[in-house]
Amino acid sequence: MSNSQPSNVKFWVITTLTLLATAGSAGMLWPLAVQAAHSQAAKFAQEGSAAAGGEAEVDYRLATWLDPTNPTAWLGLARVQIINDQAPNALASLERAGEGSEAKQLQVRTLIELGRVQDAAGAAAALATPSATEPDLLLAATAYALAARPADITRLTARVTSPEGRQRLTRVQNGNITLASELYATGLLRSSSVILAGLPASFERDLLLARVYYARHTPGSLNQAAALLTSAVNLDPSDIEARGLLADTYRAQDNAVEAAKQQALITKLQAGRP
Repeated sequence: MSNSQPSNVKFWVITTLTLLATAGSAGMLWPLAVQAAHSQAAKFAQEGSAAAGGEAEVDYRLATWLDPTNPTAWLGLARVQIINDQAPNALASLERAGEGSEAKQLQVRTLIELGRVQDAAGAAAALATPSATEPDLLLAATAYALAARPADITRLTARVTSPEGRQRLTRVQNGNITLASELYATGLLRSSSVILAGLPASFERDLLLARVYYARHTPGSLNQAAALLTSAVNLDPSDIEARGLLADTYRAQDNAVEAAKQQALITKLQAGRP
């Protein structure tokens, strides 16, 4: 489906529901209308899972409108709202999403993004059940780290067995930079940026915070990313990664001249020339 406008089906759904809502005398037709609405809601929820950005949000919103009892649609809407930095709305959506494992995971993620770290740590207990998956254990550990509850992390350590999982568990315990990196890697951009904004400037901090702002990809956040990356390359002029992201940021701002300058410097660095 196009990202710029609703499909014909969506337009038809909106028009039909508007007519039904204003008719008031569709008593015999109403059960059939409800059945059709629920069927279409399930289709929109499925389409939302395959879409991205604004199109996914439109799909899920229509699904919840057509069938307010569809937990899949509410879960999907909450997931999109967290990505779009709408944590308060996500928490409201989760109230309609049931009690499944994904709802519990999204609740912890949402509370983390709202800065309610003690509440997040409390909710994380539901993720650390005997049958918990490793991703759930790692999310619980992240919540415990933010709430300064190292003993709770220790109790999870033996249950995280994969090499990647152990590395991530170490990151959430090794200080603010690595904890912020883990938050960023799992899509919790707001909480990551809050931690990083409270730290003094350094190459690592500026580069990671720039990544957060670049991921948001708004005009304002791209300006912030460019400023941070300029600081980072001043601190370490030979770092190709920082210069590459700075070039990408300039391209996203349609600043071809500055992007080309950074690309030329990268080419020199890769060739071993100063």
